[in-house]
Amino acid sequence: MLLKSTLPSTLTKARSPHTTSVQVDVQHLFPFKLDDFQLEAIRHLEAGKSVVVCSPTGSGKTVVAEYAVEMALMSNKRCYYTTPLKALSNQKLYDLRQKYGENKVGLLTGDLSINRDAPIVVMTTEVFRNMLYGTILGDVSKNLKDVASVVLDECHYMNDSQRGTVWEESIIYAPKDIQLVALSATVANAQELTEWINETHGPTELVISDFRPVPLRFHYFGERRLYPLINPGGGVNTFLKSRFGKKQRFQHKDKDKKRRPMGGLYTHPADVLANLSARNMLPAIYFLFSRRGCEEAMKMSRGIPLLLQEEQAELRRQVEQFTRDNPNLANHPHIPYLMEGMSVHHAGMLPSWKGMIEKLFQSGLLKVVFATETLAAGINMPARSTVISCIQKRGDEGHRELRASEFLQMSGRAGRRGMDEVGHVVVLHNPFESVEDAAKLAQAPADPLSSRFTPSYGMVLNLLERHSIDDARDLIERSFGQFLINRQLEPTFAQRMALENELEKSQSPLCPGEIGDLNLYAKRLESIRARHKQLKTTEKALKQHTPKGGGPHPGLADLEATRSEIHATLQEAYAMPCHGCPVQKPCSKQTERIGQINKRIKEIDKRVVRETNFYWRTFEALGNILRTLGYLDGNKPTKLGKMAAAIRGQNELYLTEMAMSNIFNQLHGHELAALLTALVGDEARGGHDSMRVKVSPQVEYALEEAHKLQRKILRLQKDFDVEMPIELGPHQSGLTEMWAQGATWHAIRNATPYDEGDVVRSLRRTLDLCRQYIRAAGMPEAVVDKCRTVEMLLNRDEVSEDF
Repeated sequence: MLLKSTLPSTLTKARSPHTTSVQVDVQHLFPFKLDDFQLEAIRHLEAGKSVVVCSPTGSGKTVVAEYAVEMALMSNKRCYYTTPLKALSNQKLYDLRQKYGENKVGLLTGDLSINRDAPIVVMTTEVFRNMLYGTILGDVSKNLKDVASVVLDECHYMNDSQRGTVWEESIIYAPKDIQLVALSATVANAQELTEWINETHGPTELVISDFRPVPLRFHYFGERRLYPLINPGGGVNTFLKSRFGKKQRFQHKDKDKKRRPMGGLYTHPADVLANLSARNMLPAIYFLFSRRGCEEAMKMSRGIPLLLQEEQAELRRQVEQFTRDNPNLANHPHIPYLMEGMSVHHAGMLPSWKGMIEKLFQSGLLKVVFATETLAAGINMPARSTVISCIQKRGDEGHRELRASEFLQMSGRAGRRGMDEVGHVVVLHNPFESVEDAAKLAQAPADPLSSRFTPSYGMVLNLLERHSIDDARDLIERSFGQFLINRQLEPTFAQRMALENELEKSQSPLCPGEIGDLNLYAKRLESIRARHKQLKTTEKALKQHTPKGGGPHPGLADLEATRSEIHATLQEAYAMPCHGCPVQKPCSKQTERIGQINKRIKEIDKRVVRETNFYWRTFEALGNILRTLGYLDGNKPTKLGKMAAAIRGQNELYLTEMAMSNIFNQLHGHELAALLTALVGDEARGGHDSMRVKVSPQVEYALEEAHKLQRKILRLQKDFDVEMPIELGPHQSGLTEMWAQGATWHAIRNATPYDEGDVVRSLRRTLDLCRQYIRAAGMPEAVVDKCRTVEMLLNRDEVSEDF
């Protein structure tokens, strides 16, 4: 059998540009029978090819990644395992260390390196992308020494509007002798993704499966009862259409608004949980689309007996141990709910608290977690059931229906392999939503991946540091976005070829004798007609205006000259072969068609140039701005440009200009910390001014200067037709200044209505920017010293990350 074990001394050469490939004893590595799609992916890996594995959540894609890790170890090579989130990296680090031991597994983050030369290194995809650039992580060739394969877990994150470009850049820049193992949830255009990687990186095979080891059963909960959502033959349950089919029209000034539960809950969560508990459908993840809704649902669900007596005792023991290790959380307001087997999980919670919730849920001690959709795309927390509270959510442009992939991601959390025979997905009745729409979502295919590739200042500087301008263009034009554009243009290219073929056939002359120029003949006839018209007008004018004294009119000479020109042009036309030609009419039609074809070809060429050069035009415009400000000398980064290349952010140019503007030097450590928070803040989520903790006057002045520099760069970008956002979000700067001045977490919590998780995230982002400034080559020593002070002030207690 192909999958038989071979010894390292008998390694087989790969049949692709990738490095030596080996075969591993599958039965020894996996003590369970593998599915067909897993075996197929393993065969492609053994052949030395990259693979894209696309299958539903929980179907076992990780098996393929584990086999790639084993192959690397067997051949004395290394494997990088990338994930989209630090939480996922931490979980994968734990899993791999459990299997291979601490010495063989390392972790690499933007600011922490643990055993980075280990055979297996876990990292976020951003870290891998930065490693390919070189930047502060070291030389590219040293970074990738002996790396045989890279796992790109959760590759469907390419669809993420803010971070998706990172996956594209990683695939574009990855050396072609490295095998890529891209693991993705179900997407509509997996074939296109695979063809792009095959074209960009090297031989790649698609392994796709729609098989779920734990099938899903869809339910609809209304009037305190559970109903099947879908008929056995497909389509919405006809009884539900008659019972709940009428959709009410939502009015913002609804008179019954006061009768609705808090958080917009139209179905009481206690009713839902009681039904699930009675049917043995717990544990469950209960998805809501607001943090407030999660909190309210949990409060409304108290009093339902969810835990066995022995489970309560173990839960109490683990929670008490956690609060001993984290004394600042001993009085957390959610502990009473936790003791009843329920909790909340959303981005506004403290990371340490969320980590405990995840462990308790995975161990079966929590029976329901009320969560926002971030959990669906987050760490591994499968359940027996998922509850979807509504099929609409608030987006950037108001309320919209869930996309198919969003619904799939949430429903995919239901059903635990090896524990459940079936997973349950429960959609709750909402009077303003159609039960038919819910059934359509449950049966809808996944959405396609789109491109989020975005040239940035950092990309320009890093590519030009290591490549010629021509090579940089080649890399830019390898993006998935450009690939999709070229695909969309294929009918246009085909149309152009058809027009060229028609043009070639139309060039054959129809003339029976000497070949004439019908266009020139037509122009001369048109000229004659125009001059005749002019002649009649002149003659009419002369008759109406007889000169005084009876002498000859001065315009007669011009009249005679016009007649002579008409006669001469007429003689030229008569002498042409086209005059009197018997095929003049079909020849005229042919000439007209040739003109139309040439015009259409020019239009097509113009469109092709515009669309195929989209990313490159942006790249060039960014380069021109960088040259204007001294970051590029020709096509090579200057000392200033090399410094900016090490910075990662929304607008690397602005962040570097801030560091070089002397604004930092006028601030003390706690004041600089507050300013850095504004540089990484999200302007759109600022909230009301009354929510803000005031900053010191020195920080207010620094913010004014930062706004001036912001306006200056935005004006410059406008001159070059570049839209690169620069956001200043100072709404949490006051909290950062408090923390940097030594405030306790209790004081921070009492000083603001912001969720604790948001505050921690803001402080950690501030800390990350601070460390980037410290490590950027060529950064002025005064700035580095001040940033080291900021790092020391911020990196403590809740803000410090434990790995």
